[in-house]
Amino acid sequence: MNRNSFFQMLKELNPQEIAAHSVLNHHVEGMNYLCLHRSPKLTVKLYFIDPARIDKTPGSMLVTPHTHRYAFESTVLTGQLIHETFREGVDSDHDRFVYAPETKMRLGTGSVGLWQRSVNTHIARTNTDSYWVDTDEIHNLIVPDRPVLLGLVQFADVLPTSTVYLRKGTEMVFPQSRETSPVEAWALRNQALKMMEVA
Repeated sequence: MNRNSFFQMLKELNPQEIAAHSVLNHHVEGMNYLCLHRSPKLTVKLYFIDPARIDKTPGSMLVTPHTHRYAFESTVLTGQLIHETFREGVDSDHDRFVYAPETKMRLGTGSVGLWQRSVNTHIARTNTDSYWVDTDEIHNLIVPDRPVLLGLVQFADVLPTSTVYLRKGTEMVFPQSRETSPVEAWALRNQALKMMEVA
């Protein structure tokens, strides 16, 4: 989906409808997402990745490497973002877990190595602004040094769980996530419009 479609969805947004599906502190403390549309088969949302608000150093991994239960396309709407993909290797420096996000249940399935497969930089308003992630792809994002607005088109869940890979000796840190209020959702909508108009 291109930036014009995201922009139009933002302009037509009803904050009452989407507030219950938008989240503050999603995955990481300080990273928010605004849901533009949600249905069983298709979800459209925006991620606000601002290094000034995230308690992580630019250049480090945003979260732990993981897969998804659904396929999706991401589009960098402002700024630039590094996307990494991995494959499992023969080392054993990571513990692999089956993960259910709704319950935060993790079930260990062994130790593996993670070998970097690709590193790509995606820049807004260029032919490199989008990338596709399928359910079998292990990926991660790198914390940018400037704010990024990331659009995401998410298709239906086709798997019951995802997989996360934790480097040995580390733990998953769960932020204090919560749904937005309609006022907070509207503020995120206005922030996104301003970011896209300036970019």
